[in-house]
Amino acid sequence: MLTCVRTGVVVLLILALMRPVWNRATQSISAVFLIDVSKSIAPNFLQAAIGWTREAMATGNPEHARVLAFADRATAVDTPEALGSLAVFDSAMLGPNPNIPQGAIDQSETNIEVALKHALTSFVPHALKRLVMVSDGHETQGEIEAVIRDLKQQGVRVFTMPATVRSSGDSWIERVEIREDIRAKEMTEVGVVIFSRVSKEVTVELYRASDRLGRKTLLLEPGFNQVVFDVQLEGPGLAALEAVIQTKDAAFVENDRVSKSVMVGPAPHVLYIEGRQESARYLKNALEFEGIDVTLAGPSLLQSREIKWGFYDAVILSDIPIRSFSPSAQASLADYVRDDAGGLIFISGETSFGEEGYSDSVLEGVLPIDFRVEEKWKDLSLIIVLDKSYSMYGRKIALAKEATKAALGLLEDRHRFGVITFDWNPYTTIPLQLATNKEWIKEGISRIQASAQTNIFPALGKAFEQLVESPSRVKHVILLSDGKTYPDDYEELVRRMGEKEITVSTVAVGEEADRELLASIADWGNGRSYFIEDAERVQQIFIEETQIALEATLIEEPFKPIVKHRVEALQSIEFDAAPQLLGYVSTKPKKTAEVLMEAEDEDPLLARWHYGLGNAVFFASDAKNRWATEWLNWEGYGQFWSQIVRETVRRTYGAEIDFMVRRQGDAAEVTLHVINETGYFPVGLKPFVDITHSTRGTHSVAIRQIAPGLYRSSIPIEVSKGEPYQFRLNAEGLPGKRQERVRSVFYPFPDEYRFYPADVKRLRFLSDETGGKFQPEIEEIFADYEEWARVPTNLWPLFAALALVLYLLDIGIRRVPWLWELLEDRQLSITSTART
Repeated sequence: MLTCVRTGVVVLLILALMRPVWNRATQSISAVFLIDVSKSIAPNFLQAAIGWTREAMATGNPEHARVLAFADRATAVDTPEALGSLAVFDSAMLGPNPNIPQGAIDQSETNIEVALKHALTSFVPHALKRLVMVSDGHETQGEIEAVIRDLKQQGVRVFTMPATVRSSGDSWIERVEIREDIRAKEMTEVGVVIFSRVSKEVTVELYRASDRLGRKTLLLEPGFNQVVFDVQLEGPGLAALEAVIQTKDAAFVENDRVSKSVMVGPAPHVLYIEGRQESARYLKNALEFEGIDVTLAGPSLLQSREIKWGFYDAVILSDIPIRSFSPSAQASLADYVRDDAGGLIFISGETSFGEEGYSDSVLEGVLPIDFRVEEKWKDLSLIIVLDKSYSMYGRKIALAKEATKAALGLLEDRHRFGVITFDWNPYTTIPLQLATNKEWIKEGISRIQASAQTNIFPALGKAFEQLVESPSRVKHVILLSDGKTYPDDYEELVRRMGEKEITVSTVAVGEEADRELLASIADWGNGRSYFIEDAERVQQIFIEETQIALEATLIEEPFKPIVKHRVEALQSIEFDAAPQLLGYVSTKPKKTAEVLMEAEDEDPLLARWHYGLGNAVFFASDAKNRWATEWLNWEGYGQFWSQIVRETVRRTYGAEIDFMVRRQGDAAEVTLHVINETGYFPVGLKPFVDITHSTRGTHSVAIRQIAPGLYRSSIPIEVSKGEPYQFRLNAEGLPGKRQERVRSVFYPFPDEYRFYPADVKRLRFLSDETGGKFQPEIEEIFADYEEWARVPTNLWPLFAALALVLYLLDIGIRRVPWLWELLEDRQLSITSTART
């Protein structure tokens, strides 16, 4: 008996030492109400939120409830009513010697991340956790996403209520946008981005110091709006721009004014070399009127062995014959564009071409086009392959025959000409022959009649057979068709023609033409493809193709320039009002060139591309009193050329140093990118910025290196009433000019003063991610979601108590004899009964 008792004591003590726990299920609720009291929340809504919170606590009657208020941080209050008397302040509105109550919350910022983390520490343990957040969902600091994982791990259901934002009719300036690389007197766009809560009329003004640069009145639509000012800034130096909006009954004026500073570089300095000095005044005067510094020189400069191209931001070559260039001048100019990020503008003219053209020259490699000729006229064999199928019957075949005769009329007696027609079969209508008996050839062309179906391949093969035997240097085919043909290996045939230096151009007439095949044939044949809906243009195309084949590059016919891409260099220019140009040089754009303007029949007029680090521009007409005679009196002449120059010049006048300061929330992000004169990243550079503010003095902050030649630091700044922060870069050994090292950041009002409507999407996301609900009813907050909290109960005290009872029983048995006898008698009785 005693053995059993003592064994029981030992077992119970062992169990007690193991400290077992029993998790008891419970559905008790701990609720935390998180109320946004930042500046963006409407005061009348805050009073409504107090009443709603009081009602929710009374209706749900959770076992535990707590109320937190938050703005830049969170703090607990005893009751919902205490929110109305909470100590708050607005740091953006403080004077020079502020008296801030102890423990007060700064309403000029919202940090929902910090508030949620504070709420996580406010729940009682071992209860279901319900977090109710009343907010507009906009945070000026922190990130909600950073705390969602903790909320989910701790099983917190977040219920979000969207708050009403103050000043529902307010509008404010979001930002001022301007390029960072503008030059003095350069016409540039300044964008003022405005956000409005409602549709309303406002007046927007743009100032530089006390000078008003522009004023516009517009009707704002709800959401983001942009108004653009075209301005011209004097310089060089730091320019501070200020945008102001004015409206009737402004609800909140503190966010109606924003400044932006920009470093204005010196005016571009260009070298203008003109082949005809007597005509140089037109372009020179126009550029100088537009604020560009121009140094004028003649072609003789190009014979110099050492030309200091790097002294200029761009070089303009106008009507310069190739013989004016020394080989070293061409090579050094190419190096200037490719390696020194220089700009080159090549303007054509009648002396730019001829027997000694730019083909295969160093400069041709720099420019975005290929010069087609070295000689004006070349020995040519031309075969026109003409579709005479039944679909060509009538007006089409008549126009095609006249176009063929017109092409013949351009040829000299030494040229060769032939006509192959085709329907289902090919016909040698005019065998390839010298163009001496043109009347006989024209009679043969006139007899062409339309019939049968279309089959191009045999006719193209017959043209190949005739041209391959021709002694001419240039061999060209013009293929015209208006219908579908039968499939065959056209690519193989045309590539074989290409191997024999035979080129092929194609003309597709009408929608029924096999446009895709004809375009491919022209591509394989190194020619041009045309698509026309009306055969009326066939004669014009045949004439142009013949001229190109003859290499007649100087096309002196009036034409209207066609703008293909309205890039920034062509903005604000009224080309519809531009007069005609009287001639141009026919060239071919390179594959990666950007053709901005075209002459007639898709010839490039204005083309550009990047060559190495620099830019190269080609203009196929001229800029003086020959082809551009009518342009000289056009009001857009100076604007056109100044914008072309400004888009082509070396943009970074201190290319070896790039210093930027940008506002990122409550901080200024300082970025420095440095390359030394030899093109390498400097070693051992320890840059820092001196930050100056009129009321806060000057202090220095080091910029941390994050990569070779790249330095970046984020520096906290505070709201400034009307005074910018000035950042001056300092470091021993920095290249560049001193004026390039100053930047400015203006922070007129905090982000909290941007009273956007509640961010419903973000609030809903927070609730959905944590299993809560957006805009819930009170009953839904405290509803049974079939979940249980676990209340741990330690079992070791029970086991220890039972062990104590058995221990006392053991003592009693040994100390009280009659109890021992009684137990023995009882045991004998049980044994006897068992035996019986």
